[in-house]
Amino acid sequence: MHSPIRSVPRRGRDHRGLNVARWHGEADVVVVTPRIDQPPPGAEEVALHMHRLDTTGVRRILTGALHTHELGPFLANGFYTHEHLVLLRHDLDPSSSPPAGGSRIRRAWRRDHANVLLLDNRAFDQFWALDEAGLNDAVAATPITRFRVAAGRRGALVGYAVTGRAGDQGYLQRLAVDPDGQRHGTATALVADSLAWLRRTGARSAVVNTQDANLAALALYERCGFTVEPSGLTVLARDLAPGNASAAGTR
Repeated sequence: MHSPIRSVPRRGRDHRGLNVARWHGEADVVVVTPRIDQPPPGAEEVALHMHRLDTTGVRRILTGALHTHELGPFLANGFYTHEHLVLLRHDLDPSSSPPAGGSRIRRAWRRDHANVLLLDNRAFDQFWALDEAGLNDAVAATPITRFRVAAGRRGALVGYAVTGRAGDQGYLQRLAVDPDGQRHGTATALVADSLAWLRRTGARSAVVNTQDANLAALALYERCGFTVEPSGLTVLARDLAPGNASAAGTR
């Protein structure tokens, strides 16, 4: 059970109102996301960024998970829907939070990163799986972050969670459990740890997103007190390769 693309932008090269980061370390694929500390970009600004990226050899642009009100400027520039995501919210009411559970959860250390990435690549398909740069982006995406791992027998890692807070808004940035270690309460324990930390540090609500076909993750979050928001999130894509750009909007 896991959460895919982050609800807040990855830090990367700043193009005024957009954060830009390489996707899986590929030189010609980037992910762009509106900055949370700037007004959303308009269609002309998105077009300018696309031109700049095209001149640097970028051939494909993906967006982060966008809210409905953020889609217009990208759709006007030929972006097409890559995937819809379900957005869920938790009001951090203790009565609607899961019990902490019995899994041993501890702080993640730098030496854990290699095993976290192995676990992540087992839990996610190739498109959503993180490389080291992506993991660093997830950890650095919010001003305050909590990075925790769950240890199984003999200390082996069986799950991890990255939780962030920006002001009074909390984000369950990333949650993954090893496929061979699911259904033992690890995911619930990690969610409980994240929600308790957010509540303790002053957050008023928390959000998480997942793929609409991931019924197991949806059931987990709803059991943990999250409710589905009426409008979800959308990941868009745009091809800049010659001959593909004009057709991008018709896919």
